[in-house]
Amino acid sequence: MVGGGLGLGVAGMATGDEGIYDDLKGVLYTDLALNVEADMIQYANDTQHEKIVRGLGLGMALIMYGRQEGADELVNGLLDDPDPILRYGGIQTLALAYCGTGSNKAVRKLLHVAVGDVSDDVRRYAVMSLGFILFRKPKSVPRMVELLSESYNPHVRYGAAMALGIPCAGIGLDKAIDILEPMIKDPTDFVRQGALIALSMIMVQQNEAMNPKVGTIRKTLQKAIGDRHEDAMTKFGSAISLGIVDAGGRNCMISLQTQTGNLNMAGIVGMAVFTQYWYWFRLTHFLSLSFTPTSVVGLDQDLEVPSFKFHSATRPSLFDYPPEQEAKTEDAPEKVNTAVLSTTA
Repeated sequence: MVGGGLGLGVAGMATGDEGIYDDLKGVLYTDLALNVEADMIQYANDTQHEKIVRGLGLGMALIMYGRQEGADELVNGLLDDPDPILRYGGIQTLALAYCGTGSNKAVRKLLHVAVGDVSDDVRRYAVMSLGFILFRKPKSVPRMVELLSESYNPHVRYGAAMALGIPCAGIGLDKAIDILEPMIKDPTDFVRQGALIALSMIMVQQNEAMNPKVGTIRKTLQKAIGDRHEDAMTKFGSAISLGIVDAGGRNCMISLQTQTGNLNMAGIVGMAVFTQYWYWFRLTHFLSLSFTPTSVVGLDQDLEVPSFKFHSATRPSLFDYPPEQEAKTEDAPEKVNTAVLSTTA
């Protein structure tokens, strides 16, 4: 039923279909946490289920996608709520309402919450949401979150890492990498997790000809997975990171905007839901909505692949795939002659 609700919500997203609304509202009033997580509702203050309240926060954020000032009243109401889960929902709503706008007003509000809220969850997502607001200005983000990446609060440090990964995905920005590399050795496991995921986002479709640090970061990810002394959360982050950096067989890019510069709604929504894996790891799969193929596929009228060529004005090494991971083959021990004891003779 969770899948059905999510599927119905995604299929009808932004349509304003009253029939879908009535169907989901009917499920809502059963007051079952598993059902309502896929819904958008209005009685968050009345229910006792934390999952329902959290689901409602994300639902309201999706409703206000791209609304900008039209979402201000709802955002302000949520941010003033005594329930930290609803304040968290207010941050989500602000992030999706102003995504890609670079709004100074939205950035100031996020920074104010990031340093002033009493809830670690709210502060973490406030810092992370800077990436959604500024993803069209990725070079401005490192300067903004550099001090936050050194905060005493590990939740703020995690948010700073993800705030770098979201807008800098696929561009290999050196300044972002310089901030993230020390965070790989952070004393807190989930901060290391966030740093690895952010680095993998930045390194999507980068090879050593484009960025010499690609090889080192790949080795770091492999080492974290194989290290039996490493924490489970960091290993989980490393596993996700290896999947991201090789997304689509290394033929996909994380893109929150289209080739024409417009907002990519599916990509932004996918990234927003992906970041909620903190509470339910299965939501990591939503990141696939942010993947855009970069390969060229041509078919003729018979749906056959024709023979065609492309001219590239740059050297082929710029587009080379990173080398495949080599599996170590252990040499089998040599067979030795059986010892003959003197008593046997």
